[in-house]
Amino acid sequence: MAIITATDLARRTNQVLDALAHGELITIKRNNTILGTITPPKRSVTVREALERAPKIPREVGERFKADIRGMDFDEEVRDPWAR
Repeated sequence: MAIITATDLARRTNQVLDALAHGELITIKRNNTILGTITPPKRSVTVREALERAPKIPREVGERFKADIRGMDFDEEVRDPWAR
């Protein structure tokens, strides 16, 4: 974590932003008083990563679920729920 003065922040904004882009935390001081800390954003997760992190169900549970669905009496027709 870097500690910089408010003056340094004003003078070296691009360098501070570059440090943030690389994941560094920046604490800003003025008159030896800490004003705050700028933190980089949390990294977003791709759909693939989210699915890989999702808990996996056992194969037999999946097979039972498929069997239950096959036993339901669904039709293939799409209906407008607001139609009268």
